[in-house]
Amino acid sequence: MKLNGRDIRTIKGALSLSGYQLSGVLGSGRFGTCYSVSRHEENFALKVFNKNDVKRRKTKIAREGKILAAIDHCAIPKMIQVIDADGIYGLIMEKKPGNSLEELINWDYDFSENEILSITTQLIDIMEYLYSLKISHRDVKHSNILWDHGKIFLIDFGSARMLSEQKRRFNADFWGIGDVFLRLALTSQEMALDEGDFSVDGLGLDDMQKNVIKRLLYSKQPYESMYAVKRDFKKVFNLD
Repeated sequence: MKLNGRDIRTIKGALSLSGYQLSGVLGSGRFGTCYSVSRHEENFALKVFNKNDVKRRKTKIAREGKILAAIDHCAIPKMIQVIDADGIYGLIMEKKPGNSLEELINWDYDFSENEILSITTQLIDIMEYLYSLKISHRDVKHSNILWDHGKIFLIDFGSARMLSEQKRRFNADFWGIGDVFLRLALTSQEMALDEGDFSVDGLGLDDMQKNVIKRLLYSKQPYESMYAVKRDFKKVFNLD
């Protein structure tokens, strides 16, 4: 989304009503732009949605804020406030630290096996919490996971839905967990056996470990519950 000077002034004005200041741009995507904002020396993230999307489907866009407001987990940004003024609709959220896994991969960071197992275990625990609330993230990927001193944070709930709304046989959350593991493992000198093999079979895993990842990626009988995912992952990687 490309904003003109008037849009920026409008955002600054809407923020000032609640005591916030616009600090900078964090990034942009097809649904809008994320900004860094501050208040009383504390930093937050502001997600401003595309104006056309707000006009066409404001009810659906508002769902992200409602879902975040129902979540209370240290690895997920807290919902702070909705900005809805002068055609600007956005969400002010807690700003989590760290760099995305996507950035780290692009910077050729060599993840160790222990780091990859820790990241995946934390991700499964976060998803287990969300499923206890009947929430599906539906966009689990490297750009939506921040990593900071060994801890991960799951962000961007723009595609999230309640599980009761899911009618598909394919579970995007399971697949996302498997994809995160695979992509990190393929960058790891410790885990990747063949630089030219980008499949699960190209990793230094035993058959039981490969089977769990393949089930997550739907190349084997898929999982039906997050509980089973957590149970099997911890068992085959000796994390109990």
